[in-house]
Amino acid sequence: MTVARLHRVSGNPVRVNRLHYLMVGIWLLAFTGCAAGLPSATPSPLPPSPLPTATPDPAIFYEQGLACQQAGDWECARLAFSRTLELNPGFAFAYRARAAVYLALGDGPMALRDAQTAIMLVPEDAEAYILLGEILRRAFHDPLQALDAYDAAVQRDPALAPVLFPVRWECAVVAARSDRMAELAAEYARLHPDDPMRMYYRGRALLAHRASRIAIQVVGETIQQEEGLAALWFVLGEAYAADGAWREAVICYEQARALMTAGDPSLQAVSRNPAATLALALGTAYLYAGRCGDAEAVFRYAQALGSDRPDLPTLIGQAMICQRQ
Repeated sequence: MTVARLHRVSGNPVRVNRLHYLMVGIWLLAFTGCAAGLPSATPSPLPPSPLPTATPDPAIFYEQGLACQQAGDWECARLAFSRTLELNPGFAFAYRARAAVYLALGDGPMALRDAQTAIMLVPEDAEAYILLGEILRRAFHDPLQALDAYDAAVQRDPALAPVLFPVRWECAVVAARSDRMAELAAEYARLHPDDPMRMYYRGRALLAHRASRIAIQVVGETIQQEEGLAALWFVLGEAYAADGAWREAVICYEQARALMTAGDPSLQAVSRNPAATLALALGTAYLYAGRCGDAEAVFRYAQALGSDRPDLPTLIGQAMICQRQ
């Protein structure tokens, strides 16, 4: 259900849709980082300036900014929110909205300044912390501080935990924080006690702690007792690979590939390019298991899928040399 809040600007009520900002990370996926590639929106002119004898109403400019923002007309939105703040410098939600616009325009420092101002004015605003996390992650490439911001949002609104879990997990992985990965894996298990994917996250956290044999045990038991998803077979393969058991790793990766080919979407939920990720893992397992021809074929397949792994040409070369020996 959409939850709307009424905020007052200079005595006038302004309706703010909470879901408009609830998942700004998802909203920004459609707009930020690729603003240059957006089709140019028809500029939405700002309302005419009031007559000198009239008292300007910041609510009018704020609503105009929201309309421009929805249309992807970022400069119009920036001007409208700036006009709002000129008239009402304490309007936190206008700072938050303008921060999102600055992020879409690629101005990280200004986005950060506005997001921090919004939080200073309304410290319990969970959505402002979500936006702060997006700014830190996208504009400043700081996954650890971004994770802290997302966690702060969840602390203020626990209902956000499932929504923000994927981006929080990604930040913990990129930051190589095994402790945070373990915490998030435990959180996922509490939120989804019957979901087999809970063991994927636990397995990844155990591997980050270099506990490959425990990962083999707990993930293997889950596959035997519950649904054997492609993601679970993949992480089990990763555990065997970490333990140097390459033949077992091959079996797991091949099973993951078969399930994914049959339509299992679980790897797509945890990887941006699951086919290439799986191909690289399987090729490496083939290589160390002595199946050099298979390794080269799978590595070249990963290359065709657009894998950006920098050592892929080296791996292909190793597979070719291996076949001549």
